[in-house]
Amino acid sequence: MNKKKIMGALLLTLGMTGDALAESGFYGGTSIGQSTIDACGGVTNCDDTDTSWKIFGGWELNSNIVFEAAWVDFGEVSGSVDGSAVSAEADGWTIAAKGILPLNEQFGVFGKLGVIMWDIKGSGAAAGINDDGTDLMYGLGAHYMFTDQLGIVGEWEWYDIDNDNDIDLFSIGAMYKF
Repeated sequence: MNKKKIMGALLLTLGMTGDALAESGFYGGTSIGQSTIDACGGVTNCDDTDTSWKIFGGWELNSNIVFEAAWVDFGEVSGSVDGSAVSAEADGWTIAAKGILPLNEQFGVFGKLGVIMWDIKGSGAAAGINDDGTDLMYGLGAHYMFTDQLGIVGEWEWYDIDNDNDIDLFSIGAMYKF
């Protein structure tokens, strides 16, 4: 499935009315955190951590199974190679299934498994880098609902980018159930 079809389906879902979303278990949110990009091989003075953020939305099939999509900006990794400055930015779309274990009415823990459709663009001496692909992602987290609609979510996610450039993301965010 290509990125345009997935983005079209996501936009169509987001275009639904609030009443339809409420009856169907839809939610949305945003998170901010820190990413660590494992891409410093051969790079000196490498800074492989950056602020990361994401926008996500999902559909609760029931209290234990959720399908979630997100757009993630991982930030930038930078350093130097042979005295020349190099940097690269990474982002991507994710689709994942989440298994939730509700511990009470407000608190639950979850695991997720899915795919990321990533894009990496270089700058400086790495300006020739422009790569994309689709790879595995998984994560663990927890959420706490303050009300029936408003909650907080914290999670760790791991992304397998091109089999050798892993990204770890720790984030915290707010979610709103429609």
